[in-house]
Amino acid sequence: MAEWHDQELCRLLLSLNSAERSERQQAEQALEGAKCSAGFAARCSAFGACGPSSQEALPLRQLAMTIVRQITQKNWSQLAAADQSACREALLRGLGQASIEGLLLICIANVRSAGAWPDLDLRLSQGLSLKSGDAEANTCVECIIALLEEGNLDVLKSLGQLQAPLLQLVSSEVTPALRRTCVRAHLQSVTAVMTSQHTEAQQGVEHTLPQWLEAYAKLCEGQSSWPPTERIKNTFAVLQAVTALCRFRELVESMGDQIEAILRPACLLVQNLQPDYEVVIQSDDKGESEEEGGMASFVAQCMELIQVLAGRSKLKALLKNRVKSLIQLFVPFMRITEAQAEAWRNDPNEYLQQEEDDHFRGCMVRLSGEGLLSSMLESFKREATRSLANVVETLIEKGENGRAAGDANAWKFTELGLLTFSIAAAEASVKSLQRSELAPLVPTALSLAAKLSGDKAAPEFLRARAFSLLHRLGDTVTALVTQEVPHLLEAAAAGLAPSEPLIVRVSACRVFCRFLTATADETLREDLLLKKGVLASLGALLRDADEELLHLCLESLCIIVKKCPKTMAAVEGDLCPLTVQIWRRCAADPMVHMQVLDLVSCCVFVDQRLQRAMEEHLLPVVHSDLQSEPHLACSAMGLFGVLLKHSAVPFGPEVLNCAGLLLAKAMQSDESMMLQNACETLVLLVQRSASQGAELLEQLLRFAERLLGPDLEDDACLYVGPLAMLLFANYGRMLPAQLQVGLLQALVLRLARAERPYLRQELVVVFARLLHEDLNGSLQALAGMEVPAKDAIRGGLELLMSTWLAVAPEIRARRARNVTVSALCRVHERSKEDSQLRSLLGEAATPERLLQAILSGLEFENLRCGQLREAERNQVLEDSDEEDEEADDETRKQNVLLSDFLDLEDVDSDGSEGDTFQDLERKDPLAEMDLQKVLAQYLVNQECQDPELRQRMMQAIQEASSLVSMSGGYAQ
Repeated sequence: MAEWHDQELCRLLLSLNSAERSERQQAEQALEGAKCSAGFAARCSAFGACGPSSQEALPLRQLAMTIVRQITQKNWSQLAAADQSACREALLRGLGQASIEGLLLICIANVRSAGAWPDLDLRLSQGLSLKSGDAEANTCVECIIALLEEGNLDVLKSLGQLQAPLLQLVSSEVTPALRRTCVRAHLQSVTAVMTSQHTEAQQGVEHTLPQWLEAYAKLCEGQSSWPPTERIKNTFAVLQAVTALCRFRELVESMGDQIEAILRPACLLVQNLQPDYEVVIQSDDKGESEEEGGMASFVAQCMELIQVLAGRSKLKALLKNRVKSLIQLFVPFMRITEAQAEAWRNDPNEYLQQEEDDHFRGCMVRLSGEGLLSSMLESFKREATRSLANVVETLIEKGENGRAAGDANAWKFTELGLLTFSIAAAEASVKSLQRSELAPLVPTALSLAAKLSGDKAAPEFLRARAFSLLHRLGDTVTALVTQEVPHLLEAAAAGLAPSEPLIVRVSACRVFCRFLTATADETLREDLLLKKGVLASLGALLRDADEELLHLCLESLCIIVKKCPKTMAAVEGDLCPLTVQIWRRCAADPMVHMQVLDLVSCCVFVDQRLQRAMEEHLLPVVHSDLQSEPHLACSAMGLFGVLLKHSAVPFGPEVLNCAGLLLAKAMQSDESMMLQNACETLVLLVQRSASQGAELLEQLLRFAERLLGPDLEDDACLYVGPLAMLLFANYGRMLPAQLQVGLLQALVLRLARAERPYLRQELVVVFARLLHEDLNGSLQALAGMEVPAKDAIRGGLELLMSTWLAVAPEIRARRARNVTVSALCRVHERSKEDSQLRSLLGEAATPERLLQAILSGLEFENLRCGQLREAERNQVLEDSDEEDEEADDETRKQNVLLSDFLDLEDVDSDGSEGDTFQDLERKDPLAEMDLQKVLAQYLVNQECQDPELRQRMMQAIQEASSLVSMSGGYAQ
């Protein structure tokens, strides 16, 4: 940096970039002291914006601009006027230097947001004139984009006057690259205006939009002098902008007449690209076509624009009667390119993600094409289905004829035909599929897929597509060709063999598990798993699989264990060590550990022999991991809980030894997930063997005390409620009175501190349960305690009830509602009779407020009951609508969201086992209470002096009675 005059600044920047920590820290301290000092910001700006052009200086200039960015963002108002002026001057001089452009433009935007900058406004205005030259114009347009992205509303308003020069520039004879930059600036301007609250500016956008779209259309038409690559880039930029603009509903009416003029030349360009793209399909271009500005990204953008148009009621008319031609134009581009085939061969995980994850951004043309076809089927059902039927028939015929003639690439037509058919057929039910234009193709497609899946001479991706179609249309296969299921299972078993290509094995695995559930023939299932080698093949896959493939294999094993428990028990000698191997191998992957837990859970549930084998192999793993790193110990707690659920009672010494290690590890941790896992596992242990839990009582009490203490966040003690309730229920009589009161006091304080709704709910449930079990004793214990709360000492009962009533509206789980609101009835009844209790409850829980809370509980039950009944009626209407091909999908969507009235506890799991806490809740005798009936009957007998409250009570009771008469009984 010898050529730069400010050597002191250069030394500071070099020190800030130093690898020596001490030197760097000293420089950082010096920088903090210098930021707002006289002249520093000006010097830094001058060096960063206008410093030496050598490569050696570039990192330091970028660092200087980073410092200027911080100063302009946070310290600008603290600078002297002279420094501000010098900074502005330096930043303007540096404008146009590509090496620091990004940071420079952000600094300019920061300064402009802080106040007026006439010199910048003049520079931008002059730069957009046709006389300025393309380089200067491009610099100014990029600066405008940065100002729109980073600036405030005042900046946005000031830039409105530059829209006319921008429009003139994009319409003039400037370079294609500059025109594209103008399009980006216009899009950024519209986005900034439409997301602001500036009505006048929004009206201005709507007024000028037709002129801009006209310029867009001319850009798409292009000029004969432009090379094809420039035409593609220009049209891509326009389509990207129009796609974004279409998402603003306010602009749709202004756009309708202009979009056709944009879409027509774009589609013509797509058509002209077909011969060039054919080369990409047949030979490996190393992914060049998918790069930004390439053919693939352009075609995909066309598809995405058409998807958006199809989804807009005011724009979809542009596509009507053109669906067939659009489908015929774009579908051929969805064929697998050689570059993509090579990528999938190298990484089958990517292929799996492409097949299963709607949000995976892999092969962009294929993904956009699938979205295009789905949107066409949704918006133009009959026309699109008819067109797709013709296209599928043509593709399959062309592909199979080409294959027969020896064309090495013809299989790609067949593969695309099967993919297209599966997209169209998957959208329809079996019944409607049989009535649609696709009906004649169903036997053709299914028989071809069945044939190809077993044809080892067929290309691997064609066989994979055949398997994929069978998997995707599993319901259709089982409904229409049930007799073929055994043959398909055999083909899938053969496709799983280690000698097959990995892509085929992956696809065959999905089909095997899909149709294993469709056959009840146990002999066939056992023969396939053992004699035909499915389990051996799956084991070989598991040993080397990772990422998506590993998840698929574990999921497949779970299905096989559920369907064929006896067969899996026969191979427990291989299954259990393999499970341990995967657990160990994926120690750092919590998602894999969760799937292994699912597998272990299936095994210990379905077969005693498997349960014993899993316990024998995995308890040593638990024992070891509980003494290891925190993340391993956390996972081990989850694994221990799964094993405990079906371990033989009384537990063996190995189990109790692990329980002791778990408690010791949990007492040392403040990590939320570990403490949640520990709590859930301990609840399960006490639940299953309370007598053996008593051996650990002292440790359990210390653990509960720690969870209730002030040092842990809510997430860490989220499950302390169920644990405390079990301790009271099972060991309450064993605890000294002083210890019981201490535990109650800790629970009250934790409830008062708690912020998480679930934690508050579960702690209130603990107290409600105690009141149900022993009303007098619980009230007496709570009334006799004093607890510190903020700056005062409050009675335990008064603090509990005031907090309880404050959080009552949040309590929405069914069993929690039943327990807590019915307990309030008991407290209310007692408070009416006992004046001393009323005084202890305080003003926050007077009889009237308790009555209001009970009434609110009934009103919620009525509202929930009415909503559920309405949902049932709507579901009946939905089911009948499905018989009609033209059923309105929007009705379906509107009737799904009942989250305000439904909760997880209200919905029975479709699995064989429930969550530990859900199991605990189901065993509560109050869980099945008809709360609506209980509350209505209670309130009928209550007197109320407040006329408004009395009116609400009468209305709620009457509504409950009305709902009962409609259903023939109170809703459960």
